[in-house]
Amino acid sequence: MDENNQNNTNNPKEQKEPKKANSAAKNQKPGFGELVADHKAEFKKIVWPNKSDVIKKTGTVIVTSIFIGAVVFCMDTVFSQLQALLINVLN
Repeated sequence: MDENNQNNTNNPKEQKEPKKANSAAKNQKPGFGELVADHKAEFKKIVWPNKSDVIKKTGTVIVTSIFIGAVVFCMDTVFSQLQALLINVLN
């Protein structure tokens, strides 16, 4: 088993050196035309929701927000009443 581990070790001399042409191409900034083409390609990938999906998701957000607001309001009211009760008892 030790022989297998020794044979599989990466020797720095065996590693290939990276090509200089690829690294030079990566360091260059793309031109304006390439940026515009990239943006157009990305915009074609966007899947816009239809009107019914937007209405359903908006309704879900509104209902969830109202529910969470009601829960926070109830908790605040209960804790405020408990605080007032404790203050009256301790005085």
